[in-house]
Amino acid sequence: MNKPHYDTLFFDLDGTLINSVSDITYALNKMRAHFALNPICDRTTASIIGKGFPETTKKVLSLDLAPDKVAVYANDALKLTLDYYEAAMGQHTHIYPGVTEALTHFKDLKINMAVVTNKEESHAIKTLEHLGLDQYFDCIVGGDTTAFYKPNPAPLEYAAKMLNAKIITSLMIGDSVNDAYCAEAYNMPYILISHGYANGVDLHSLNAIAVIKHFDELKNYII
Repeated sequence: MNKPHYDTLFFDLDGTLINSVSDITYALNKMRAHFALNPICDRTTASIIGKGFPETTKKVLSLDLAPDKVAVYANDALKLTLDYYEAAMGQHTHIYPGVTEALTHFKDLKINMAVVTNKEESHAIKTLEHLGLDQYFDCIVGGDTTAFYKPNPAPLEYAAKMLNAKIITSLMIGDSVNDAYCAEAYNMPYILISHGYANGVDLHSLNAIAVIKHFDELKNYII
């Protein structure tokens, strides 16, 4: 296999580097309890998340409430969810197998790395610090760092400019259609991993360089 040289790697966070669905479910259920709604399970959460907490909280409310009620409760629901998530952050979150080894490998190769996530920037930084992954990244861009969330390319463009990265020698790694469309909109090649939150989308139907099952496989595509 001919491996192209990449100077910079841009990683999604939730569903790509870490499995945080249980902590997100906890925060959403605490919010739902405030509005006297029944709890949801991790599977439901995984089918919804991906575009950031503002969109996620609205979707979770809309499981039970009419659009007019969702509109009324949305702001309070978001604040509650963010507060509960910060309180529980990292308690039930774990790093996917092979991630630390792969990041160490790429760091040894002197490849610049960034996180581009729809998680709020402060939450992303705290989560990475809690898990000991912050040491690998030169830039962390959250959903609220720019005016737009993925799949809009603005967060990726912002990170690329922060690192003076060239598109031709950069690669995005994610787990969802949001990452795919974000990379495509910025004309950056991308690889998808199938252990995350694909929201029912067939990742093989997208234009990724590859769809991998385990993080170890990523080394096969990068020098």
